[in-house]
Amino acid sequence: MTKELYITEKPSVADGFASVLGLGISKSDRSRGYAENDRVIISWCFGHLVTMAYPEAYNPAYKSWRVEHLPIIPKAYKYMIINNAGTKKQFDVIRQLMHRNDVNMIYSCTDSGREGEYIFRLVYQQSGTNKPAKRVWISSQTEEAVKKGIAEAKDISEYDSLSQAAYCRAKEDWLFGMNFSRIYTCQYGQELSARFKESKRSVIAIGRVMTCVLGLVVERELEIRNFVPQVHYGVMANFLSHDSGISYKGKWQPKKKEGQGPSDEHGSEEKYLNKENALEIIEELKGHEAIVKKVEVKIKKEQPPLLFNLAELQSEVNKKFKLPVEQTLAIAQSLYEKKMISYPRTDSRVLSSDIIKEIPKVLNGLYGNSSFKDFVLRIKDFGKLAIGKSTKRFVDDSKVTDHYAIIPTYVTTDSSRLDLDSWHVYSIIVKRFLAIFYPPAEYNTVRVETQIKGEIFVTNSKTLKEPGWKEVYEVTPSKNAEEISTSPIHMLIKKEKCDVTAFDLEEKETKPPSRFSDASLVLTMEKAGKYIENEELREQIKTCGIGTSATRSGIIKKLKDIGYIRINPKTQIVSPELKGEAIVELVRRSAKELLNPILTASWEKGLLMIQNKETTEEVFEEKLNSYITRTIEKVKKNRG
Repeated sequence: MTKELYITEKPSVADGFASVLGLGISKSDRSRGYAENDRVIISWCFGHLVTMAYPEAYNPAYKSWRVEHLPIIPKAYKYMIINNAGTKKQFDVIRQLMHRNDVNMIYSCTDSGREGEYIFRLVYQQSGTNKPAKRVWISSQTEEAVKKGIAEAKDISEYDSLSQAAYCRAKEDWLFGMNFSRIYTCQYGQELSARFKESKRSVIAIGRVMTCVLGLVVERELEIRNFVPQVHYGVMANFLSHDSGISYKGKWQPKKKEGQGPSDEHGSEEKYLNKENALEIIEELKGHEAIVKKVEVKIKKEQPPLLFNLAELQSEVNKKFKLPVEQTLAIAQSLYEKKMISYPRTDSRVLSSDIIKEIPKVLNGLYGNSSFKDFVLRIKDFGKLAIGKSTKRFVDDSKVTDHYAIIPTYVTTDSSRLDLDSWHVYSIIVKRFLAIFYPPAEYNTVRVETQIKGEIFVTNSKTLKEPGWKEVYEVTPSKNAEEISTSPIHMLIKKEKCDVTAFDLEEKETKPPSRFSDASLVLTMEKAGKYIENEELREQIKTCGIGTSATRSGIIKKLKDIGYIRINPKTQIVSPELKGEAIVELVRRSAKELLNPILTASWEKGLLMIQNKETTEEVFEEKLNSYITRTIEKVKKNRG
């Protein structure tokens, strides 16, 4: 009798597949590395089992780091089993299973993304098998999703472009790391170790993404260090209206330049003056009567926020609970493996249309959780669900990459069954999901313009009328909350005269930019396009950041582990170490494009183009090899 072989990315994921496939995994199965019954076999990787070989595998001379060997660009890449006894044993188990005579079909059940594809393909390739294989592609680990994924599994060739992108990403990182780390170490390692009084030559670690991120951290630190604060002034007037007897304050607004849009309600730098000009305005206006020129009353609606992708989740959890981004990812991955949330390593903030039919089941599942029951009841009170296939704000197939946004599944648990940090992460995901079914929050807003001798003073008021989605998910108050008037200015009457009871000189000092937290650094990596002035180029790479959702927190952790940055354990604020600053300065002098977010994001765009069949791996590799050769030669010449 023939059998099907299923390979998962981790032992923990194998359990979910095993229960769907009708077999249990015993302790002895764990020990031997697989479980089977009369129909199926299930085994697992430990993440990566296979990796790219080191340069000495191509030429023994490369064991010695020498400038004259560079650049090292293999014609054909070599791979090796990771040098760890447990890893080697598990690879041998899978290889033997793949070659068993009774195995007629292999199912790839690794994580549904580029890295998961790469993990399976390397094992499949290194095993030497030529048996047919199918890909199970799922966005959650629920029993229903796993069953559907197996039933709809496609031939592995359907994912060849994803696999090619994964291989190219690995080659790219290998070429950058092996070549640039070697040349910088050879040329500057001695100098650096002398500077930091190290006993042996410093190894200078350079990476395609890592060095760019280090550059962002150092650049921000230099901005703060070199910042010169400037004092600027504004003019405030205190008014008392004649008819309505309302006391309120207004802020002076500059006259609009010709062609300029409506003035910003909450003030900006251009509204501030030097002290002399501010005092001149006060002197000119003293003793003059004021008149209410405009009273604008509006109801403003605030839509629920978009759903979480990984970067936004890491940012929000960091803001609210100060958890490091790496810990948030680990918790989210654990919740995914517990079947409680959808796949967390996603860049999408919307749902795909095919998941809409699952929403009632998810809401019914959450109804069974006492922490969320009342919120679900409110949604049912609203009647027809606010989200459907045509709700473009939250459902848009064109904005979904490999996976839709992070949402809860119908599998839930109460807070007592999770540790506090896990509950915080889970709860924030659930609330963000529930909020999209609520109506917008509504505010009563009032904008009053008061005129004195042709000069305009503006007063704003904003009060919550209907909480809407804010019943579920409270957001951070507006940064401009201090500029919102608490006086009943909506009762003022147009053309009403006012006394000016006082003028105040408002003094403010410009502030330096804030240091990154590890979460804001992840968001900056995701939004690399904001650095690009050229609109066409920005449009081209808007879906690509620095690194991917799966790798960003790991890159930050690596920079910390190798001593190039430090992260405050309480605040998660990121600062460069002196060594990190020194390395950025070396790179800036010799190959500053390695620090450029635009270049790093454009390489990521190239990988996406391979995945989408818009270019070939041959074209990509040709450009990559040319870039490596050209830049290595430039670094060599710079030393001379």
